[in-house]
Amino acid sequence: SDESVVNPCNQYAISKYSQENIAIQLGKRFSIPSVVLRYSIVQGPRQSFYNAYSGAMRIFALSLFFNKQPIIFEDGNQIRDFINIRDVVQANLLVLDNDDANNQVLNVGGGIAWTVNDFYNAMQKTVYKEIDPIISNYYRYGDTRHIFSDTSKLESLGWRPTHDVNESIADYWEYINGQKEMDSILEYAENNMKQLDVIRKVKIIP
Repeated sequence: SDESVVNPCNQYAISKYSQENIAIQLGKRFSIPSVVLRYSIVQGPRQSFYNAYSGAMRIFALSLFFNKQPIIFEDGNQIRDFINIRDVVQANLLVLDNDDANNQVLNVGGGIAWTVNDFYNAMQKTVYKEIDPIISNYYRYGDTRHIFSDTSKLESLGWRPTHDVNESIADYWEYINGQKEMDSILEYAENNMKQLDVIRKVKIIP
């Protein structure tokens, strides 16, 4: 969707949208150049191993690293928009120096809609491992079913994503393989989310 489509469906999204409005309105009132960048799912090296919300990259990569079946929430057909951290950096640098970005809300996305299943398949090919995933019939409470960003406004300012998902996967895989003391990482985030009732069982209605 483009930047005009706003339908925050959880407290996190509502808080972000409120902060966007504050930034733009205060910027206009006090003549402070302000820009809102809405990042899609940012990926790359140094992404936290322990953050329960760092997403599919962490879950799948760690599972393959430990030769375990990764857990896929819902049915794996939900759509996500992945963006490489290097492209995010370039977007930030662009709007800092471009006055046409002032007072704008701009999406920063990868430009390709991926299902979670397709993303996992891409990771298996990139790291040369094949392990069947577990379709868990659990979902993360408050998650949006499909997420894909229209980046045409930012592209009109001269930005384009130049690093693809396979590059993001390869970079993260190299990062993981350079770490030490990894044994307890895989289960940490999942157990934490279950304790907080963030991961819930899907109710099948006959």
